[in-house]
Amino acid sequence: MDSFNTLLQGFAQLQSLPVMASLLAGAILGIVVGVLPGVGPGVTIAVLLPFTYGMTPMAGLSLLLGVYAGAFYGGAVTSILIRTPGEASSIMTMFDGWPMARRGQAHRALSLAFMSAFVGGIVSALVLAFAAKPMSQLAARFGAPEAVMAIVLAALCVGRAYQRQFLVAVAMMALGFFLGTVGIDPNSNEQRYTFGWAPLLSGVPLVPVAVGLFGIAQALVMVSSPRIEVDRSLIGQAGLSARAFLEPFRYPRTLLKGVSLGVAIGVLPAVGAALSTSLAYFWAKRGAKDPTPFGQGNPEGIVAAESANNSNSGGAMITVLTLGIPGDAITAIIMGVFVVHGIVPGPALLTERPDIVSGVFAALLVLNVLILLLLVLGVRGLARLAYVDARLLGLGILALGFVGAYSAANSMGYVWIAAVFGVFGLACARLAIPTIPLILGMVMGDTLEASLRQALGRSDGSFMPFIERPMSASMLAVAALILLWPLLQRFRSTTP
Repeated sequence: MDSFNTLLQGFAQLQSLPVMASLLAGAILGIVVGVLPGVGPGVTIAVLLPFTYGMTPMAGLSLLLGVYAGAFYGGAVTSILIRTPGEASSIMTMFDGWPMARRGQAHRALSLAFMSAFVGGIVSALVLAFAAKPMSQLAARFGAPEAVMAIVLAALCVGRAYQRQFLVAVAMMALGFFLGTVGIDPNSNEQRYTFGWAPLLSGVPLVPVAVGLFGIAQALVMVSSPRIEVDRSLIGQAGLSARAFLEPFRYPRTLLKGVSLGVAIGVLPAVGAALSTSLAYFWAKRGAKDPTPFGQGNPEGIVAAESANNSNSGGAMITVLTLGIPGDAITAIIMGVFVVHGIVPGPALLTERPDIVSGVFAALLVLNVLILLLLVLGVRGLARLAYVDARLLGLGILALGFVGAYSAANSMGYVWIAAVFGVFGLACARLAIPTIPLILGMVMGDTLEASLRQALGRSDGSFMPFIERPMSASMLAVAALILLWPLLQRFRSTTP
């Protein structure tokens, strides 16, 4: 009953013109960037973040959540029609969507994708609404040692998400933690790593770093890349089928597999939707009801991929709201809205700002309905956005990125920070170095430092509380297992 009351309170939070306008604008923009080549929600949210400064917290969150949710839907359009995934998480949709479109079933493929994504989005939002309070109650039992170990565990999960780049990912996370220490020491009031530059006295600001790493860096990649010609012969077939909208419900087991994996993997830091769609796709393949081979136009492949894809958002928001740990780079940037308005995500958020938490629940539900309606009305016109030259988009993103960085504090210092991290992000993109861990490290850095100081201060510098407290010790054991697992696997493979 409490969860239903929370949802009703959330819908009340959306009943203002600025919030409603933000929901609509975010939904439209999210669908568009999902279709546009090379843009994606991370770039768009990073560029939009400075512009949310003048909004109310709920309006700013609604705008960014709209982009986040809408891009998942939009990415399926290009995957199906031009065999070019709008997002990495839409790759699995392409495998069966493109063959169906080639057989003249583009309407059916798009309808399957949108309804499966809708089911995933609605279910994950409801899971978020019902799971947030128990998760917050559990997290409320965290002391400083538990908070430290939760962040350490999250950092190791991030590293393992990159598999062969484990050390590089952990190093980037450590760099993010280090950047979080720049500025005035809160205890001694001494300057740390500012080199006498006034803009750094208050620390390295998240907004220009995010704009640089995701917005400007991607814009530079787009501007410097040659135009890629793709087969757009099926664009004219874009449309929807009323009968195919109901087809996903013929495969309830596949829907359940996709949604459950999407929510579960969304909770894990930095893993993202791409893994959940891949696992859901291959899991569905093992017990498929439709006899069509996967990769040749099996509808269950689309259902599994898209339901897992869109259900990832609810899982990622659970850890943001209840633990203050972002599930991926996009939710890390969305946390910037909380930071700007002095709201601290974590266990106390549900009691201190229930209006924000309930508003997020309701916004995700409303957005999924709104996005589906927009797609029904305008999918044919949206599909034609695939013709846009990515280099022109890059120039536009570059301009907006610098304008947004300046407007965040009316400071050229922010512009220089964005430019530096834009070049750094470009170099990382060329060298295949992941930048997501750096942002995650920056977002969690303050909490890690404060919790570590508190834990060591209470124990006179002893690390024993991390071992003596049951929850902390359990997380320490899991962290050790994550570190040692590759060695254990290697040992098992060499043992006769």
